[in-house]
Amino acid sequence: MDSNAVFAVVLLIVGLCILTAEIFIPSGGLLGLITFLSLLVSIIFAYRAWGVSHPNLFFAFCLMLLLLVPTVIGTGFYMLPRTPLGKKVLLEAPSAEDVTPYLEESRRLEKLIGRFGVTLTNFCPGGLVEVDGMRLHAVSEGLMIESGESVEIINIRGSQVVIRPGNAPQSVLDHTDRSDENPTGLDFDYPSS
Repeated sequence: MDSNAVFAVVLLIVGLCILTAEIFIPSGGLLGLITFLSLLVSIIFAYRAWGVSHPNLFFAFCLMLLLLVPTVIGTGFYMLPRTPLGKKVLLEAPSAEDVTPYLEESRRLEKLIGRFGVTLTNFCPGGLVEVDGMRLHAVSEGLMIESGESVEIINIRGSQVVIRPGNAPQSVLDHTDRSDENPTGLDFDYPSS
């Protein structure tokens, strides 16, 4: 066997091994450059061995090289997350609860859509509203709403309640327990002047 053919095959194998190492070892592209040079020199030796005398064998070698490089890269990236090193290097995808920590709160608030309540503060555009005995922070649709007005919950944005003025049934208005002196229901001691 011709020494050029041996070098061509050996450099092809070495290049593919270094390419696999490039996937698993971060080298800043140094191993990729070495792979490129190794495969390029492999093609040169293959041309010296078969380019003139057996051109079909040379083209088969080049075709094999073109098929092996993407196969090695694909196999390496397929295997990387399954190796102990890959598990340490790559981060796991976050779960839906991690990405949206307020998901449970949003689901609870979505059940309130269509319900009526009473504003406890002036809305400009945000404030407090009481719905079914719960005090919630809410925003209006951009409208200013006075304290004590009946409102309807129309939407939930993340964990925020969106309201608009609406006529509530009389039972909702009678159910609310609020004081005109302290519409927020919060106890603050203000210094007397």
